[in-house]
Amino acid sequence: MTPEIFIKRQLKAQYVKYSRKVQSLWSDYGEISKYVVGDEQCETTIIVKHICLPKDVVHVRGWHSELAHNRKVKSYQVEVAWYQHWATRCSYDTRVARCYGSYVNERSGDQYLLLEDLDAIGFGERHALLSVSESLVCLNWLASFHAEFLQSTRDKAWPEGLWSTGTYWHLATRKNEWLVMADSLVKESAKKISEVLLNARFKTLVHGDAKVANFCFSADGKQVAAVDFQYIGAGIGVQDLAYFLGSALSEEDLKKSLPYLLEHYFAELGQAIVARGESQNLATAVIEEWQSLFNIAWADFQRFILGWSPNHIKNTALSQSITKQGLAQLDNFR
Repeated sequence: MTPEIFIKRQLKAQYVKYSRKVQSLWSDYGEISKYVVGDEQCETTIIVKHICLPKDVVHVRGWHSELAHNRKVKSYQVEVAWYQHWATRCSYDTRVARCYGSYVNERSGDQYLLLEDLDAIGFGERHALLSVSESLVCLNWLASFHAEFLQSTRDKAWPEGLWSTGTYWHLATRKNEWLVMADSLVKESAKKISEVLLNARFKTLVHGDAKVANFCFSADGKQVAAVDFQYIGAGIGVQDLAYFLGSALSEEDLKKSLPYLLEHYFAELGQAIVARGESQNLATAVIEEWQSLFNIAWADFQRFILGWSPNHIKNTALSQSITKQGLAQLDNFR
């Protein structure tokens, strides 16, 4: 089935026209495209995420394996599950695209995910780097998102259809990257870091890839929506927070303003938890636990970088310093 036929059937449109390619998916696993759809009364644009499994994969940094391929395939299945069964819980404070349907060709593995065009509803701005003030709207989104999906009870089935451990860099799926790391305290401590994060009392859904490129901004910068939920799953809020801050701000801004940014996120998180009808005592307990885990969550991503691409721009002096602090905190956890 072609994308045009799928769109026409799903939206009961009179006509469907290909508009343009928005971007290719990582390692050429398909593309994101924009289509024009309409009838005699109205016309609009929609987004199609077309997953087309390649016969020959060329990873930009050479990290291709059967494990990596299977992780990627599952990530697209998880994203469909997110939009079909979970995303409707998101409010205006945690804006995501509406999903109009999905289709999977069981024979070929090709998949279509039909999504609202966020550009068309006012979220047309993208940024590669943010100032401290510009980043606050994303911290608000993350805080509201983590509060909405807070899970304070142990449930082995949760979160159904999503990753049992969110984030794309967690140790269990990145053993090859760990193996090639140079000997260091970070490598030696990798298992302990992972265990501490996995054993956190308070869990939520983490976006899992909350870099600045996955946020869509309104023209005035006061509102934001998030995209790309391939690695959404169980985790703790500071995993998203650490990853976002490292992607969105310069090292100089982070060095000057990290305490302020953390204070802002946790203040918003506490308010959002209470606004859901939870007690202030619960909000305080969540904040205290996640504050104690921020440096360790940062160290967890730094472990991935040191194996995946040790010369990466994210391997900064500040990142190394925060990681060192996280490693020193590990003795506080049994």
